[in-house]
Amino acid sequence: MKQITLRANSEEDVRTQLNDLEAKSFHASLAFIFILDRSLSLDLVQPFHDLNIEIFASCSAELIYNGGKSEFSIIALLLEIPREYFRLKVFKQDMNSTLMGNEIAQFALSSFHKPSILLLLAFRDLNFEPEKLIQGILDTESTLKIFGGIASSFGEVEHPPFLSKQGFETQGACALIFDQEKIEINGLAVSGWQELGTPKKVTRAEGRKVFEIEGMPATDFYARYFGIKQNNSGIRRNHIDSELLAVSEFPLMIHKEDGSEVMRVSIQMDSEEKSVSYGGDIPEGSMVRFCSPNTMDTIQHSYEEMSSFRSNLKDTVPDFILMFNCAVRSRSLGSYMNTELKAIHNLWKKPIIGFSSWGEIGNSKNSSCGLHNTVISIVAIREVSQKTESLYPSLFLEPEEFKFEPIQETLSLEEMRKEITQLQRDKRILGHFLRLTSDDLQQEEEKSSKLLLNILPKETASRLKAGEVNISQRVNSASVLFADIVGFTSLASRTDPEELVAMLNKIFTNFDDLTLSYGIEKIKTIGDAYMVAAGVPHRVDHHSDLCFSLAKDMIAFMKDFSTREGLDLKIRVGINSGLVTAGVIGKHKFTYDLWGDTVNLAQRMESNGEPNSIQVSENTYKLLSNKQSFVSRIIQVKGIGEMNAYIYNL
Repeated sequence: MKQITLRANSEEDVRTQLNDLEAKSFHASLAFIFILDRSLSLDLVQPFHDLNIEIFASCSAELIYNGGKSEFSIIALLLEIPREYFRLKVFKQDMNSTLMGNEIAQFALSSFHKPSILLLLAFRDLNFEPEKLIQGILDTESTLKIFGGIASSFGEVEHPPFLSKQGFETQGACALIFDQEKIEINGLAVSGWQELGTPKKVTRAEGRKVFEIEGMPATDFYARYFGIKQNNSGIRRNHIDSELLAVSEFPLMIHKEDGSEVMRVSIQMDSEEKSVSYGGDIPEGSMVRFCSPNTMDTIQHSYEEMSSFRSNLKDTVPDFILMFNCAVRSRSLGSYMNTELKAIHNLWKKPIIGFSSWGEIGNSKNSSCGLHNTVISIVAIREVSQKTESLYPSLFLEPEEFKFEPIQETLSLEEMRKEITQLQRDKRILGHFLRLTSDDLQQEEEKSSKLLLNILPKETASRLKAGEVNISQRVNSASVLFADIVGFTSLASRTDPEELVAMLNKIFTNFDDLTLSYGIEKIKTIGDAYMVAAGVPHRVDHHSDLCFSLAKDMIAFMKDFSTREGLDLKIRVGINSGLVTAGVIGKHKFTYDLWGDTVNLAQRMESNGEPNSIQVSENTYKLLSNKQSFVSRIIQVKGIGEMNAYIYNL
């Protein structure tokens, strides 16, 4: 593929270089053009129009050329390819975004048997919905390859446009369609952002607009977490408002139903609606987390994924790389952005041209095509050759060893002042955010601890959190209590399951309260059976008395509950005392449990007992301080035979 890159700072410079190329018999048919926002002018593209060169052009916050950001006003990559290899058309928003997507797909499919699509998008307001546009394309033909970016600016242009023969386009799409049988494109979008803090629920949202997070107005939520001032009225946009731009460096990560992840950057705040709008849709009910880059890890992650992508292309060597790099990503990485760009250029050893965008269209490693924020998206483009590329292995040069170090930029005094101001603002916002995130994590830690204490004794929970694996304890003297609801099985057969669970919950919740009041350890419930122990995990004096008192209160509650509810329910209770082994079993859904003959006999005491009675073993009876009202009896115990027991009937 014949291609030449042009860089210039004025219309005259552009015209001179184009004329020189014409004089050298290089006749471009298509140009990828990116213009720096502060230099935006139709004059810069007029020389291309004069030579009848089709343009795929956008306003940009930053320009990318090979291994770094370019300070030129305009960069252009010119292709000398047959015009029948491509078609280009501008779609203005005189329809909804989904229908526009349908029309773009139909245009592509009517142009070529096997088309691929590159898009430049621009929007003045949120009526233009890039995700619905993409979905409209894929609804028409799901196999289409789609890549692109959204025009951007860092405060220089209120509505960043793409450019066409008609001028600036601030609402719509420029679609460049390639014949895949002539020009092949492949691409990958990579992020590498890492989640911070705790998950938050989006409680009210519509499309790209979020009204409430965790039940709090979205603007109040952001003001709380980032300490930003709220205006009384009006709309704030991140490419104009420096404070909101700094907040944009903490995008939200959404875990989608298909298992993929996508980032969403805040782009607008509406103080009247108290809403925050994002670079893409956030479904109501989504669980989201703030994210931030760990700079070197992020860069190495993107390098490794692109290296893998490059390897998968095998001998399909691109002629050049088109890049769409998130403007927020660039701002967040700072001087390290050039490190990432240089590493990518070192990897491909091919011309790279691109721009920092407000949204990137493409597919990531584990997801289909979609709209992304905070990613660096590359498109490898090549002219399909009749040659067998595998015969020319040297065409794909091996990358040199690369050192991931920041590339120092030479700044003017004014640029240094701006950077210091930005760093001070970022430090304040980051400090506020980290304090609240730390508070969130502390609250989550407390919640987790409470949940853990619901299933484990405090000391055991502490040992487990400290990393102990085999947690067990031999207790020489403890009392174990089993209680079973009599009449529950027959009731269950004629009661609605939800009602049955609700009733059982009422009973066991009361048992829990009673158990807690005596300082006894609840072990578990099994169906309608309830098990507790006194004397574990700490040694406790009079553990048999504690279990006996608890048993009397449980029976008293059941009598009252059955009367109030009009039910014929009673409980049997059995208690045994002696040696037990206590500990935690399992790694997943682990439980604190007791083992030993003492436990087995306690269960036998219950199963051989009578309704509304407490049956205790001889071991327990000997330990009780008050033995009045007990009746001695002989019971037959499976596996043991006859043995003495004592029953207390209420």
